Order: sequence, then structure tokens, then C-alpha cells
Amino acid sequence: MKRCILVIIAALAFTSSFAQSDFIQLKKNNKVIKSWFKGNYFYGQLKNGNWVTAEIYKIQDDSLYLRPYVVQTYANRLGLPFLDTTYFGLMAVHPNQLKAFPKEDRGFGYVKNGWIFDIGGGGYLLLNIINTLRLNEPVFGSDNLPKVSIAAGVLAVGVVLGLTHKSTYIIGKKYHIEYISAKPS
Repeated sequence: MKRCILVIIAALAFTSSFAQSDFIQLKKNNKVIKSWFKGNYFYGQLKNGNWVTAEIYKIQDDSLYLRPYVVQTYANRLGLPFLDTTYFGLMAVHPNQLKAFPKEDRGFGYVKNGWIFDIGGGGYLLLNIINTLRLNEPVFGSDNLPKVSIAAGVLAVGVVLGLTHKSTYIIGKKYHIEYISAKPS
């Protein structure tokens, strides 16, 4: 029994001896959108406009140390494709240098960005115009005008959704980056 308690105490002491690392969070007001820790993959835009794909090497002293990489397809000797990852040197980035992050697709993105309305309304409008011209009927005749109007309205809804839909979190008024230090104060 004493040996079992000793093993449990040793295991607890061993697991609690690992230090927690610093991390950063993307927040909207006080709601956490996403968190990044050491070893996570990072994809974001810097203030200079460049998008960076990297692995977080470490987060320390109010900076992210990123290890950018590129995944490319090459052909081997047999002509078969294979993926190869090339890592580059470390890159120190302060959280103030971050500009935007892509939003994760939560489903029905083709509806939210208006793509399905663009295809449906535009396709029906084009098909309707082609068919009415083929039959030598007026495109804006009294029989065809409601169909053309509805198709144009659906297309307009798609265009408006496409213009208003944001596919990135832009750091600024709504969203901000918060650096969280795990060191005791």
C-alpha cells in the first residue's frame, strides 16, 4: 500500500513539474476564437500583406517564433508524385505584426458567400434568355418578365452576400490578439 501511494505521489510530482508555455489567443471582445501554442501550425497574414504558413517553434517574451514551411509535390524516379516539406529558418513575429486569419469553414459556406445564388440565378437567367431568343419570343415579354425578374433578384442576393461575406478575421476594432504568459507574476 505504501509503495502504491509513493508511486502515485511520484507520478503527480513528475507530471506537475512540466512547465506550461506561453500562448496567444484571437479574441472577439472576451470570447476566444482560436488559441495557438508551441508546436501548433499557424496560418495568418502579416501587416506587410504576406500570408505565412508555419509551425510555431516557441512563444516567448511577447513574440512568436515561427518556422515557415512549404509543401510541394515532386515526381520521383518512377514519375509518381510525392509530397515534400521544406522548412525555412526561424522568423520572430510580434503579435502587433499580425493582420488577419482565415475563418474556418463551418459548413454552408457556399450559401453564406452567395456562390449558390450566383450560380442558380445567373444560370437560370442565361438559360431563360437563350431559350426565349431561340423561340423568337421577347425576353421581357409579359409571360417571361416574372421569371427574368425572379432570376435577377436571386442573382442580386448572391452578389450582395458575396460583397458582405468576410472570409477572414481582421485584427482591429472587432478582433484582437492577446499574448498570455504562463510565468507567475
